[in-house]
Amino acid sequence: MKEFKTLLVAFVVLLFSNTALAQDSTRYEVFDLVYLTDGTVLRGQILAYDAQGGGLSFRDTQNRVYNFSREQYKYFREKQNFPINTKKNQALRARKTGGLSYNIGLNNTYLYGLEKLDLNALGKRRSTEGFAIGVQGTIGKYFTRSHYFGACAEVGVLTTDPRFYNFGLHYNYEYDLKATNLARYIPVELKFQNMILQNSGIPYVETTPNSSWSGYYYPKTELKTLVFSVGHGFGFILKQGGSFNIDLSYQRHITLSQTFYGLKPADAVGYDPKFQVNGFKLGFSLSF
Repeated sequence: MKEFKTLLVAFVVLLFSNTALAQDSTRYEVFDLVYLTDGTVLRGQILAYDAQGGGLSFRDTQNRVYNFSREQYKYFREKQNFPINTKKNQALRARKTGGLSYNIGLNNTYLYGLEKLDLNALGKRRSTEGFAIGVQGTIGKYFTRSHYFGACAEVGVLTTDPRFYNFGLHYNYEYDLKATNLARYIPVELKFQNMILQNSGIPYVETTPNSSWSGYYYPKTELKTLVFSVGHGFGFILKQGGSFNIDLSYQRHITLSQTFYGLKPADAVGYDPKFQVNGFKLGFSLSF
């Protein structure tokens, strides 16, 4: 489970860094101030001032209009600067809204398979797991900026077995208001996947005429699955119109077939767990 915790921590850091990337900067707004004899200070705009009699017409920030005699206020100050917090006024970069779009990136995936519920062996459920780094490519089309639909494929480059691969359909729903250069989206995928996971350990005993010893060995399971995944992502819009993307997704695998490798003869007949596989994927990609 170390790999999953690493993925989760990395995504939490991303969520907080998202706030940091949108740090507020300071700009100013201008108001006139009127200091009343009762200690109240009004902020707004002086509409008229009678220099001889001292009468003052004033509109506050709530759009209320006051007419003060000279006896009702101590003094006033015009055109005072007040800092206000607002998001940086950076130029919005153009986002692609039509035509074909390409995406290539690296995925870090942790997969965990647990034997389906067996009422006769609740405390002996077997498990299998794996961690993989794969290269994924996607080609698709925007149907307005909010909806992106395409085909994707991935192949493992750092796995326990070179036959890790998947292919299928990819969809993004981009839900932000496009008011900043940070896109927020929900990625959804439906794919076929072939992978090999390693059993967490099966006990065994070896005997000879003069001695015996025990230990654990780790057979492998090849699974063909139908994968459904959903998650959340951030796209940092680039000057050229593409984006650098980071997303975290949850995967649910529907097992189509299983094949076991490396079983000892004693387990070759009776070992047939039905694994339910789940996974988490942290992806980094570039869209253009």
